[in-house]
Amino acid sequence: MAEQLQQSMEFSRPIYVGEWRVYDIGAETLNSLFKEDIINEPSNKIKNKKPDALIVNSDKEIVVYVESKKDSEFSSKSKLDKAIKQELYVAKMIHAKIYIVRDSNMTVWINPKTGNEILDTHGNPIRREIRPKSEGEELEKLIKKILVSISENNDKLLKEETLDPSDLAKKVHQKLYVAKGISPSTALYTFVELFLFKYLSDLNLLKGIYSFEHLYSLYDLEGTDPLDVLKDYLSNNGAREQMKTLFVEGSDKTSIINGDVFHEEIGDAQVFKSILDIFKKYEEENGKFININRDFKSKLFESFLKEDLDSKKMGQFFTPLTIVDNMVRMISFKENMEVCDPACGVGKFLLEAIKNNIDDFYSFDKKSKEFKSKIKLTGYDKYSEDNGDKTIILAKANSLIYFSKMILSNPSKEFAKSFTQNFLNESFELKYSSLGSLEKKDTNKYDVILANPPYIVNGSRDIKKLASDYTWNGLGIESLFMEWIVDSLKPGGIANIVIPDGLLANEGNKNVRNQIKDSCYVKSIISLPNKAFFNTQKKTYILTLEKKKDESVQTEPIFSYICSTIGESLDKNRFIENDNDLKDAVDNYNIWKSSDTQITSKIIEDRSNGRFKMLNPEKFLSSESWIIENDWSLEEKIQIGLVEKDNSISVDGFKSLLKETLSLIEEVQEEIKWIQ
Repeated sequence: MAEQLQQSMEFSRPIYVGEWRVYDIGAETLNSLFKEDIINEPSNKIKNKKPDALIVNSDKEIVVYVESKKDSEFSSKSKLDKAIKQELYVAKMIHAKIYIVRDSNMTVWINPKTGNEILDTHGNPIRREIRPKSEGEELEKLIKKILVSISENNDKLLKEETLDPSDLAKKVHQKLYVAKGISPSTALYTFVELFLFKYLSDLNLLKGIYSFEHLYSLYDLEGTDPLDVLKDYLSNNGAREQMKTLFVEGSDKTSIINGDVFHEEIGDAQVFKSILDIFKKYEEENGKFININRDFKSKLFESFLKEDLDSKKMGQFFTPLTIVDNMVRMISFKENMEVCDPACGVGKFLLEAIKNNIDDFYSFDKKSKEFKSKIKLTGYDKYSEDNGDKTIILAKANSLIYFSKMILSNPSKEFAKSFTQNFLNESFELKYSSLGSLEKKDTNKYDVILANPPYIVNGSRDIKKLASDYTWNGLGIESLFMEWIVDSLKPGGIANIVIPDGLLANEGNKNVRNQIKDSCYVKSIISLPNKAFFNTQKKTYILTLEKKKDESVQTEPIFSYICSTIGESLDKNRFIENDNDLKDAVDNYNIWKSSDTQITSKIIEDRSNGRFKMLNPEKFLSSESWIIENDWSLEEKIQIGLVEKDNSISVDGFKSLLKETLSLIEEVQEEIKWIQ
């Protein structure tokens, strides 16, 4: 390997922008970079080209391709155009996502798909210099904005969507609660239906007499009674029935809407009109419901569900988006993968997994009228007396927001039919069995499993009696899900799951841990802070597993990280916060997994401020407890704020410990019943 590349690989402080590696190369060819396993194989036509710098992701894909020029080459508009075009074809052929040409005074950002300059939201060319050492965080944010904005048809940064559903949702919730006295989860269900009515109308999929505008205009007709308008909406030839026709029920009897949320009576008619008025006013102030912020659906669920007095019910709907997003970032999703969430709730894990690659993974053939996919999603959820079929319906409704761009480009019955058949009803399924997805193992089926399975103590004994195929004999429902997940992974498959501390520590789960050790490589354990989830006071962890292809013993070290913050407040309000240990943990894990761990561990130790440790698998996996905090000394725990200097415990800490103890007692009592 040439001297310059050797220095780039071995200098003591490699540069990272988030989880991306920056290579300042200069004299090395693309082919030599490929041979050193830095990038994917280039075409023969360009293998001898020499980039000046690259930003590369963990999949060895080139995020940014940089060419440096002499100042004289930028001295006129014609020379600048020539300098840009000179290596543009190389950036295209190497599949660079962004192409940059710079001299000592100017930095030009190019969309390789069009060859045009990338523009900011005001239409001005982006001229920001690349300073990965001093401005790495700002550079990462800009690159991510560009990646989600540019395409073959767009060179301009998309404006930050201004649609924030909080005020809209709160007004509708208040109206429904005062007028009908319904629960927050039922109010959410009602809101989503009317939101889809407005949203699909603005996307031009509900047209003419089925559209929001048509129905709303009926109120202006002389002599129109609000009850007549509601009857029109609910009729067999109304907008509601049209939505059910466009998005037909699957074999599990769920669609994007289901059941009755309004009835043909004057009281409901008045409430219906007042809610449509709220939607109309919101549109007048904020614009049509087309470019919906992808966080809309998550904020929407929070707006309703955090009002629910019974926060335990929220777990079926709500995993904080920051946790979902970071767990998804730990995995590379590729074509032909099968991805599963066996307790999918409203589908966030699966939908977040595809959100940045929808245009690559999915397409609609206008000639054959067929929606096609290059990746398979499978989400299961269980019917319950409390929530009925709401979760799967909301998952399907949620999907429409992610695919808004495709719907806007194909506002036809044919698209809706094929999309429903080949995506909605194939991706999400409601299980009516009391076992839910546990009813049947999908042995060796999935490349990736993402999940935050339920942690249930009460009633687990009855469920275990029905689950005769499960042999690990752990505590609680979580042990059954763990066995299902490991069994259902393909050899070489990856699982990223939220688990309670009991799986890592309780004596009753010792066999579960042994089975995991025998069947999988433990890649990572990330400790989440208390109150990371609404619905549990349990201490939780993110566990990353790779299913073994043979009976080999794990020799690779385990990545462990302790988080005190997750990027949002750990209360019901969930305010956005700048402190985010979880993002840092995932950035570092992605560096770790794609590099020589012995080298990168030193880098990560410097970056992590005492929150990271590389664990010896032989010692750690053979210990009685897999709680990673046990590997931190008291001084180290004090350093990262895990305990106070005098080793005392706060009131909140005592309350949390007490709740954990009571939960453990419940688990033991349940197991005693099971034995008896």
